[in-house]
Amino acid sequence: MSDPPNWADDPGAYEFSATIAGGIVLSSGEPIAGTDDLFAAFDAVGNVRGTAVQLIPPFGPYEGEIMYEMQLRSNAAGDLLTFKYYDASEDAVLDIIENYTFIINDIMGDVLDPVFYNIDVIEVS
Repeated sequence: MSDPPNWADDPGAYEFSATIAGGIVLSSGEPIAGTDDLFAAFDAVGNVRGTAVQLIPPFGPYEGEIMYEMQLRSNAAGDLLTFKYYDASEDAVLDIIENYTFIINDIMGDVLDPVFYNIDVIEVS
């Protein structure tokens, strides 16, 4: 039985937003999304700066695939945000390699040309 994190977005706490209009999370180059998975953004001290909703495009090159849309939040341009992914099938919180320097009113990706986010896979030798 999985125990998802309690990542809660607080839109009223921040003045500005940016948007991931279409994002896909990959692990070893393959889409990882499952229906109960979560994708969220965080600031340097661990405050949630956005939680994603799942989209399933009915058309285009990613038709039928789970994608993410997220409102990112900040009070100033230049904040560095990081991302985490909760994989419900593994009951694990995973780090995302990519980060984002906040740009007010920025829009990244869409359902036809998504932004890709990669799970930070630690290889054991």
